[in-house]
Amino acid sequence: MKKFILLKIFGTMIVLSICGNNFAQTNHSNIQNAFSNNKKSISSVGNVSVKTWADDKKSAFSFTFDDGLQSQYDNVRPVMNKYNFHATYFVISSVLVDSPPLIWRYGTWPEFQELYAEGNEIGDHTVTHPDLTSLKVGDENTPGTITYELYQSKVKIEQKIPNLKITSLAYPYCNNNDSVRNVAKLYYASARSCGTYSDSSTISGMNWFRVGSGDIKFDQPRNTLSDDQDEFNNYTQTLQNNTIAKGLWTVFLAHEVVPFSEISSGADSSLYYPVSKEWLDQLAEWIKQKSDSNLVWVETFGNVTRYIKERENFSYNLIVSTNSEIQFDPIDGLDDSIYNYPLTVDVTVPSDWTNVQVTQGENTSQVITFSDGINTYVRIHVIPDGGTVELNNSLNLFQLSGKVVYENSAMLPIENVELKLISSTDTLTTTSDTNGNYVFENLSPGTYTLTAFGNGKWGGVNSTDALMAARYFSHLTSLDSLQLKAGDVNNSGQINATDALLIARRFTHLINSFNKSDWIFSTPVIISITNSNVVEDIETLTTGDLNKSYKP
Repeated sequence: MKKFILLKIFGTMIVLSICGNNFAQTNHSNIQNAFSNNKKSISSVGNVSVKTWADDKKSAFSFTFDDGLQSQYDNVRPVMNKYNFHATYFVISSVLVDSPPLIWRYGTWPEFQELYAEGNEIGDHTVTHPDLTSLKVGDENTPGTITYELYQSKVKIEQKIPNLKITSLAYPYCNNNDSVRNVAKLYYASARSCGTYSDSSTISGMNWFRVGSGDIKFDQPRNTLSDDQDEFNNYTQTLQNNTIAKGLWTVFLAHEVVPFSEISSGADSSLYYPVSKEWLDQLAEWIKQKSDSNLVWVETFGNVTRYIKERENFSYNLIVSTNSEIQFDPIDGLDDSIYNYPLTVDVTVPSDWTNVQVTQGENTSQVITFSDGINTYVRIHVIPDGGTVELNNSLNLFQLSGKVVYENSAMLPIENVELKLISSTDTLTTTSDTNGNYVFENLSPGTYTLTAFGNGKWGGVNSTDALMAARYFSHLTSLDSLQLKAGDVNNSGQINATDALLIARRFTHLINSFNKSDWIFSTPVIISITNSNVVEDIETLTTGDLNKSYKP
C-alpha cells in the first residue's frame, strides 16, 4: 500500500511517496539547518526545491502601461521588442476602436491584438476609467457600479482578443478599498495599485489585490534629455539598492510614451505624465544588462503573479528515486487553465550523473548537472500539474548515420555534402564520404534538426525537365516532394510557368543560375534519439532536374 509523508518547509508542502522499502527520505532537521544557518547539507536524491524567481534570478521586474494609448503601440512596442521583453498593457475597454478615426489618443483593437500575439499581456483597466471607490458594488448588468465596470470590461476585452483569458486588473487612479478589492477577487488573480516601487517575493490573501507600483514624476523644465537624467539615476539606484539587493518584485507604471521632442516642444499639453521613448529605452537597456547578469527576471505582471502563486502552493509526489532514474509529480492545486507557468526547480541527483534527460509530457531536454560541493543537482523547468517529470542518467550515447544519394533508380552516392545537426545547445557538422556515408557520434538522447548543403557540379537539366514543370503546372502530371522542391527554381513556393521558362533558359545557357542553390536535399529532418542509434538517409537532386536524369 502506498503511503505519504507530508513535510511543510517555509510554506512549501512536500509530498514523499513511499512504496515498500524503496523511498527517498528527507531529513527535515538538515533542511531546516540549511535554510536557517545558510550551511550546506546532504539532500536526498529526488529532493525538489523551487527557486524564488525564474531561472534563479535575484529579483523580478514588470513593465506595465495604462489606458491602451496609441503611443504604446507606436513607441513602447519597438523598445520592448528591441530588448526581447514582454510588457503588460492595461486597456480601457470602451475607448479602443476597430479602425481609425481614433478616440482622443487611444489605440485600436488590432494593435493590441498584435501586442498579445507577440507574447505581451493585455490586462483590464475597466470600462470607463471611473474612481471605483465612489461607486456602489452593484451587479454585472448595472452600469455605473463596481461589478459592472470590472466584469463587462473583462468580457469585452476577451471577446475582442481571441484566446485571451484576463487575469490582471489595474485600478483607475490606483484607487481601491475593501469593496473594490472584494469584487476584483471574483474575476482576477491579482490587481495593481500604486504607492511603492517594490513588492515582496511572497504575497498572499487579499494583498494580491493591492500590488504596488510606481510611476516616474519628472521635474520641470524638460528642455533637453539631460533634464531627465536625474530621474533615471534615482530610479535605477533604487532598483539596485532595494529591489535587487532584497530580491523584490518591481512593477513599473507609465501612461504616455513619446519621443522627447514632443515633450520638450510642448506639442501637446494633454500628455499625461509622459515618459520619453529615449528614457524608456535607456531604462530597458539597463534592465537588460541586469537580466543578462542574472540579477533581474523580466516578465509580465500576470506571469509573475502565476509564478509566485504556483511557487507558494507547490508540492510534489516522489514516485521513483534510484541511481538511474527519478520520477516525481509536481502539484500546486490551482486552476490549471490559469496557472500553467513553468517553475524553475533544482532536483538533487546521484553524484555520478553528469548529463540528464528530462521529460515532462511531450517535452524532452538534456540538462548538465552542477554541484555545490556536497550535492549534485539539475536545474529544470516544470509545470505544476503538467504530468510526471522523469529524469534519467544519460550515460549512454548514440549515433546518427546514413547515406546521401541521388534520387534516381541508381541511387548514386554523393560525396562532400555538408551535414549539420542542430540541437537546443549545440551545432555539429560532418561531410559525406566517397560512398555518400556520414555519421554523427556520441549523441545524447534528445531532439535534433538535420540539414544538408551541397556545392557540387550542377547538371542533368534539359527540355524534358522544362516540359515536366509545365505539365505539372497544367495538372497533367504529379511530382514527389523532392521534385517539387527542385522544380521551384525561382524559389516562389510553387511550380508555375515561370519555373518552366527559367529551366529552359538555363539549359540553353541564357542564364547561369537560379534563385536558389543548385542542389536540393530532403532536409530539414527532425531526428529524435531516445535509446538507440538512428539511421537517416538523405536524398538529393540538382535544381531543375525533375526527370532525375543526372548522373553525378
